[in-house]
Amino acid sequence: MQFFRRLTIRKKQSSSEEWRKKEHDYYLQNGSAVLEELLALCNGNCRIPIRYFTATEIHNAIRHSKDKLEIFDGRMVAGSMDKRLVFVRFFPHYFRNFFNIFRDIAITAQMSHLKNVLRLVGCSVELEKPVMVYEYVEAISLHTLLFEKGNHDDQTRKSLFSWGNRLRIANQVASAIVFLHTEFTTPIIYKDLKPSNVIIDQNSGVAKLLNFSLSVSLPPGELQVVKDVTCGTYGYLAPEYAVSGIVTQNTDVYSFGVVLLQLLTGKNMGTLNIKDRNYIMYDVDSDLETIEIEKIHVMDIADTTILEEHGIEIQQQLEDCWDLVKKCTKSKGEERPYMIEVAKELRRIHNCFRAFTLGQN
Repeated sequence: MQFFRRLTIRKKQSSSEEWRKKEHDYYLQNGSAVLEELLALCNGNCRIPIRYFTATEIHNAIRHSKDKLEIFDGRMVAGSMDKRLVFVRFFPHYFRNFFNIFRDIAITAQMSHLKNVLRLVGCSVELEKPVMVYEYVEAISLHTLLFEKGNHDDQTRKSLFSWGNRLRIANQVASAIVFLHTEFTTPIIYKDLKPSNVIIDQNSGVAKLLNFSLSVSLPPGELQVVKDVTCGTYGYLAPEYAVSGIVTQNTDVYSFGVVLLQLLTGKNMGTLNIKDRNYIMYDVDSDLETIEIEKIHVMDIADTTILEEHGIEIQQQLEDCWDLVKKCTKSKGEERPYMIEVAKELRRIHNCFRAFTLGQN
């Protein structure tokens, strides 16, 4: 018996040593990849230092957790570290083949001082696929809020999704994209803007952007970059990117225009005909409906809850947003405004709404 006990101990020791070696190898491989991204992004000068967690710390953090936030490309599990709640984000197996987790870590770290980006607490590179650790918020994804109406009561949706809050969400997302385009050595194109990559803090109502894994930097002195493989979400891809792989700042402007269209209508949109700018509009409660963006009037497709809330008194604001949608979704990239111009116009519209509400009081 003593012999078998010693044999079992040796096997456990051997297994433990093999696992520690794997963790060390992952640490070197993944850690160097994160460092390469940081060097390319900001010469290694990180605005907020990245904290590295061990695989054991990740395991202990989520050991008893049952709270999960399902997102489009993975899941985030609520956990506890240093006596505070965090979100631990795991990536699916296919993720590494198409998305750059290391770039996601580097860019998120550089933007974590912004209130409109989900703040990165740290990451673990000791696992085969790195794990990201974020601040914890009582979160709901914009996709869920927009399209999965059965997942929350009407009162919650109305309070989080009033016209004023929709304008605020649009402003906050635009602000984060403007930062990407203007505050780095060369512009960074987000490339995958869609409602499932935006979460809303249910306590503060603040919109937070996450998932920078498809983002690309424009080469120094260049206005575009051409990608051989098109990655993104159908319906949000700018025509020149979908067809020719051309990525510019206007790639994000187009995607933002589609998101703004969804905020206005409360319905999902799919591109039906890029050249003629026809869209399929649909939700869970209605049949497919085709709209011609240049011909339809905003009052005919605006979310009924917006009209019930304020009626015709905000028609001008709706029309101004609708005009912005049409400018952002122009078929030719060079005809679209820059994101900084879009953000400026959204701030003006939002200020008009605030003046309107003050006048009512």
